[in-house]
Amino acid sequence: MTTRQLVSNDGVVRRYRVLNDTGDPIGTDEETVPTPEMVNEAMIRGRVAALLAASVAYLALPSPPGPTAAQTTAQVQRNTRLVIALGKLALGQLDTTDGT
Repeated sequence: MTTRQLVSNDGVVRRYRVLNDTGDPIGTDEETVPTPEMVNEAMIRGRVAALLAASVAYLALPSPPGPTAAQTTAQVQRNTRLVIALGKLALGQLDTTDGT
């Protein structure tokens, strides 16, 4: 079984030495340290997918009778969060996920 030994971590990239079963170096490995903006972008993208799915479900409600007042209010709130989320992605404003 191989193991990894941390060689450096500059806050952006972690570099490892890969060792075999006997402890001999057999290669190197790197991984990117996710920034807060990268984490926020992934979270916002996940929320956008969920909001789009909810919008599809809303549009599929049978008519008549159509959506209730409560369903319509909830959809307006979802649409507002969706617009904020898409705006944050489009403008690269990924310092926070507020409003999404």
